[in-house]
Amino acid sequence: MGSPAAPRWRSSRMHASVPLARKAAFAAAIQGLSPRLAILPEAGALPELLAERLASEAERSAERGRRILQRLLEVLPLLATSGAEAVPLKGAALLLRGEASAALRPMGDLDLLLVDPTRVRKAAALLARRTSYRPVLDTPRHLVLAEEDESVPSPGAEHPGNPLRIELHRSFRLPVLGVVLDATAEIAGSSAAGPDGIRLPSEAAMLRHLWHHAAEDYAAKGLRGIQAVDFLDRSRRTGPLSAELPSADEDAAAPLLYAADGIERLFPGTFDPVSLARLAESVPAVLRDRAARLPVLRHARPARGFTRTGLSLAPGRQARARFLLRSAFPTLGEVKANVAPEAKGIALGVAWLKVLARRAAALIRRR
Repeated sequence: MGSPAAPRWRSSRMHASVPLARKAAFAAAIQGLSPRLAILPEAGALPELLAERLASEAERSAERGRRILQRLLEVLPLLATSGAEAVPLKGAALLLRGEASAALRPMGDLDLLLVDPTRVRKAAALLARRTSYRPVLDTPRHLVLAEEDESVPSPGAEHPGNPLRIELHRSFRLPVLGVVLDATAEIAGSSAAGPDGIRLPSEAAMLRHLWHHAAEDYAAKGLRGIQAVDFLDRSRRTGPLSAELPSADEDAAAPLLYAADGIERLFPGTFDPVSLARLAESVPAVLRDRAARLPVLRHARPARGFTRTGLSLAPGRQARARFLLRSAFPTLGEVKANVAPEAKGIALGVAWLKVLARRAAALIRRR
C-alpha cells in the first residue's frame, strides 16, 4: 500500500503562506499581469496555490482575448463601411498592430477614437441596430456602450464573461494637473487603413497616446501594471523610447516626465536617458522629487488626498489654479460618469450639487 498523498502545505510556515499566496494572486490579477507571470520559466518554482491561480487566470485571459479580438474585427469594419471610421486606442491598438497578444494583454473595454467626432451618435445608433450594444453613458469625452446582458461573473479578475464595453471617443484630449494633453489630431491624422480596412495609429502617435494616458493615470491613482509593461515591450522591440517633446507640448513636460520616471523606476532603461534628462531639465527639481515619492502602481496609494497631491505636482500657479477649479467644480459629464450614471436633467443637477458640496466641505476641512 502506498504512502498517503503529501499535504499541499507541509509546515506552519507554509500554512501561513496560503493567505499571502492568495493576496499575490489577487494583486497580479488587478494589475493585469497574471497571464504574463504564468508563462515565465520561474512560475514553476512558485507556491503551488499561486502557480495554479496564475495559470487559471491565464486560461480565462486567453478566452477573453479571443472575445476581444472577435469584437474588434466585428465593430471596426462595421463603423468604417458606414462612414463612421474609428481608430483603436490603447490595448485595442496594440492588439491590432501586432504589438501585443490578445491572451496576454487584459483590458476592461474597447477604446475607439472617431475620426469625425460629429459621427459619434451615428456610430452608436449603428451599433445599437447591428449588435447587442446600447448607449449607457454620454460625456463630453466619450459615449459608452454596454451589452444588453452585461454581467460581472468574476469581479477583480479576468473572465471572458466580464463586461466588455465600447467607448466611442470624441477626442483624446486629457486635462492633467492643470495642463492639457491632446493627441487627437496626431492619432486620427496619422492613422492609415490596412488591407482589412481597419485604421491604425502611426508608430509615433501610438507612443504619444500611450504616454499621455500613462501621464493621466500616474497623476491620479497610479499606473496599472500591464500599462507599464506596454512601454517595456515597446522598448524591447524598438530600443529605448525617446522622451523628446514637440515644442507645442512644452507645457505638458511635468506630467509626462512623472509618468516616464515612474515607468523607469519599474523597468530601468525603457526610456532613452539623454532625452529623459533633457525633459527633466524643464521641470523644477522640487516637483520631480515630489512625484518620485509617489508609488507607481494603482492600488498602492492612499485612498484619500488626491487633490492635495495633484496641487503639489501641478507645474506653476496657473496650472494649480486650473487644477483646483476643475477639482472643485466637476463637469456634469464627470458626475454622470463617476457618480450618477443613470441621472438626467434635474436629477443630474442635484447629483452635481451634492458632489460640489462634498468637495467644498473637504477643501474647508483641509484649510
